[in-house]
Amino acid sequence: MCAKHSPKAAVCTLVLVRHAASQGAGSFVGQKDEPLSEVGHRQLKELARKLSKFRFHAVFASDLRRALETARPTARRQNLEIQIRPGLREMHFGRWQGLSWKQIRKREPRATDLWMRNFPSQPIPGAELFQGFKTRVKSELKAIVNANRGRCVLVVTHSGVIRVALADALAMKDKNISRLAQDPCALNVLEHFSDGVTVRLVNA
Repeated sequence: MCAKHSPKAAVCTLVLVRHAASQGAGSFVGQKDEPLSEVGHRQLKELARKLSKFRFHAVFASDLRRALETARPTARRQNLEIQIRPGLREMHFGRWQGLSWKQIRKREPRATDLWMRNFPSQPIPGAELFQGFKTRVKSELKAIVNANRGRCVLVVTHSGVIRVALADALAMKDKNISRLAQDPCALNVLEHFSDGVTVRLVNA
């Protein structure tokens, strides 16, 4: 990893962090621009401790408030500007955005049954298609890696984005992506080499 006293071997080390708890937690927040909750703000202190062992060359974040608010303390501490990337946004959940699973099940029982049975081929009504979301995320992360060779970068983003990155690195089937836990402030480390990628840490 890109700890302060470790030799740098990877072509690029990505430290992927899920944002702290936001208002609307427990619902399909998606691209709804919710700020951090009081709990989320309290979580930032522990996240800062976890990230203090890394020396970052750059900080990237989704343009949604919960990601930016999570990225700011570390960016400020390491004297780096946050590079905002809309491509790091969470998936758009269409008609389900901002609703809890209980609400969605009550409103659209048939649509939820089909979605659970046929994910990811079954789209959410009005939502971003999963394959389009996956392509967007992979393209954005590839661009970050290619522009930061020999560097260690922090990427503050969302659970869906991180799951896509991890599943791609681990050659997981899309239908199993939700098996990858991503708690608020989850820390994940991916080391990109010229011939592949190594997952060093998940949901820490």
